[in-house]
Amino acid sequence: MPPTAIITALAQHAALSPEEEAAFLAICETKEAKKKEFLLRTGELNHALYFVNSGCLRSFIVDQSGKEVNLEFAVESYWISDVAFNKPALLSIQALESTQFVQINIQAFEALTQEFPVFNLFFRKLLQNGYFAFKKRMLSGMTQTAAQNYRDFLLKFPSLSQRIPQYHIASYLGITPEFFSTIKSDGLDLYQQSIS
Repeated sequence: MPPTAIITALAQHAALSPEEEAAFLAICETKEAKKKEFLLRTGELNHALYFVNSGCLRSFIVDQSGKEVNLEFAVESYWISDVAFNKPALLSIQALESTQFVQINIQAFEALTQEFPVFNLFFRKLLQNGYFAFKKRMLSGMTQTAAQNYRDFLLKFPSLSQRIPQYHIASYLGITPEFFSTIKSDGLDLYQQSIS
């Protein structure tokens, strides 16, 4: 596999030698998922970390009433996985578009960290960034209006609202599609103000 966006993403967290890059690429498997295809379902054993080359994946849970609740979107150059490895998944991961992604087996990655400790640093930073993003989103959900949260979504994913159904965005924001349609223009106005 030639150097790709995944190496650029790694370099944001840790400086790698050519030997380390080659060892990492050796455990990467490029795959494709069709729209609506599952990479992981709740309850299945989770053995992988995913990196999106193109397309969009989502992670979601099903609440007690049977409603799907979107937790995360992963677009180009984003990482996604369940919260725990080698255990039954707490969430599902599904393609919202035809998606090309890199799958990294977690056992192979753990073996790689034994040979090249720099990957421990990378993984720790990846987890820290994910934890920070989750906490920020949780706090924003409690302290901001739905329109402000939609603005933040647009700042994080500028083109995604044109690529996926609006009900997925509403679910991610924790609101109904009907309420989303009423706050959408306010959020868009706030977004325009933020980027101007």
